[in-house]
Amino acid sequence: MAIAATLSTILLSTHAFANSEIISDAMDSDVLKKEIRMKVYLPEGYEDSGKSYPVVYMLHGAESDETSWVDRGGIKVTADALIQRGQLRSSIIVMPTLGKNSWYIDGNSDRAEAALIKDLIPYIEEKYKASSERNGRSIAGLSMGGYGALNLSLSHPDLFCAAGILSPAIYNPLPPETSASRTAPQFLKDNIFDEKMWTESLYPARLEHYKESGTVVPMWIESGDHDALGIVVAAADLYWALHKYQPENIEYRVVDGDHDWMVFRDSSIRALPYMSQKCDAK
Repeated sequence: MAIAATLSTILLSTHAFANSEIISDAMDSDVLKKEIRMKVYLPEGYEDSGKSYPVVYMLHGAESDETSWVDRGGIKVTADALIQRGQLRSSIIVMPTLGKNSWYIDGNSDRAEAALIKDLIPYIEEKYKASSERNGRSIAGLSMGGYGALNLSLSHPDLFCAAGILSPAIYNPLPPETSASRTAPQFLKDNIFDEKMWTESLYPARLEHYKESGTVVPMWIESGDHDALGIVVAAADLYWALHKYQPENIEYRVVDGDHDWMVFRDSSIRALPYMSQKCDAK
């Protein structure tokens, strides 16, 4: 973990306390028939600015919520430092929860994918000084959130200019018995894991649509080499599946570490600048 830890140390050492803020927000979802809670990062100068800002949607992992990227991921410090160094566009960062185990799909219990697309994004673009252009909208996530960010990018490439796929829980063909997906209501049918739902929701089922769209979403993929869930292999398979289609718009990094916040946090430090650069080029 020495390399990742060193990167964080260098980044944090350049940080000057910015006048950015993290606020709490919530909206009523017509799709879910319940509330979507979120944390929202507003960059320095937001309140006095008349411009619109690009938005990064950051998705949490299983058994977590909207607070994880703030409390454990250190997203405010990361964003402040990257913006200060010119490596990240001055951006709004939205960290929603659509359920602790939503998997960001239209599954057996909730239509989380539809809620994010039809409810959350329009809400953000109406309430905040948020860009409604494709090059002003990107998405990233860790573990379950990486699974979600990937699926949303493949199914809605017209909406996102880049994606960060961090330690993604994209088990193919089926998740291990230790995966939280095995007990998630989204994948349960009569209290039994629904293999058909998993297969139909996993990224290979979305690739044909993605390629037929003709729209490329640049992706940064990253995983720890000692990931206890075996995600490093699944992430490599994803990289090669997409590299054939978009060789100039995909990156994969394997770092020293497990499936934990040290890796997730440092992965975000690398993914966010990549996403920002790719979106700025469009």
